Amino acid sequence: MVVGENPPRRILVATDFSGPAGAAVARAARLAGKHDAGLTVLHVLPEQLDIGLAGDIRDRLRIHVGEFSPETAADISVRRGRVATEIAAEAADIAADLVVVGAHGGDWLADLFLGSTAENVVRSLPVPVLLVKQPAGSDYRTVMLAVDTSEASADAARFGDALTPAAEHILVHSCTVVGESLMRIYGASDEQIGRLCRTSTAVARAHVERLAEALTGPARVIITEGHPPTRLVELCTAEGVDLVVTGTGARSAASYALLGSVAQHLMRQSTADVLVVPA
Repeated sequence: MVVGENPPRRILVATDFSGPAGAAVARAARLAGKHDAGLTVLHVLPEQLDIGLAGDIRDRLRIHVGEFSPETAADISVRRGRVATEIAAEAADIAADLVVVGAHGGDWLADLFLGSTAENVVRSLPVPVLLVKQPAGSDYRTVMLAVDTSEASADAARFGDALTPAAEHILVHSCTVVGESLMRIYGASDEQIGRLCRTSTAVARAHVERLAEALTGPARVIITEGHPPTRLVELCTAEGVDLVVTGTGARSAASYALLGSVAQHLMRQSTADVLVVPA
């Protein structure tokens, strides 16, 4: 899939029948209806369970979908194995261009110590992943597009814009002076640091304002200062954001197992839903 201005055509949502997973099913169904996209609902059986249970699980999945989105037509899939691995395999098999998961599955204690299923899915997939944290009772109203000055970040913003065309969009860039602490150790003054910060802020503002003009609807621009992961979470709360969109940065073979610090912090700390779009 080429991430950019097109909305999703095939959505995959994974569920373990928990309440948070039900919210993910409801959100995925709402987005599928909004964009006339196909929807597949997946449950992954533990490796030790007999795949012969798949028939019963399919029936349970249909009931589960009906509970959280009664009017939704969805394909049903059951796989067995490691959850993140099987979600990635299913996404590849059906050519999904958006994967939706709940913020916490039933095994929250394992998530706490081993990294959440959602984070593992993001690491495994070359397509956008939507982490659902809130009930899906309405469409997204206020969407934060967290951007830097890279083209990958712009692609993520465009995908978020296409996914939520009716929402209010806020483009946010948090400026920092790279290496500020080291510069101070070697004698840089507050005036020098401030001048660098003002220069980077001006460059960022011009870039973000051009991006805002290219989106499908009007977008508000916020240029702020501070540690980006922390500042973005603060602004999510202050602006009443219900979805925040971020990229992961460049994905190379060496870095594929790592999440960008901003994406990981938002997934863990934001109360809003989080859409992570890979470069």
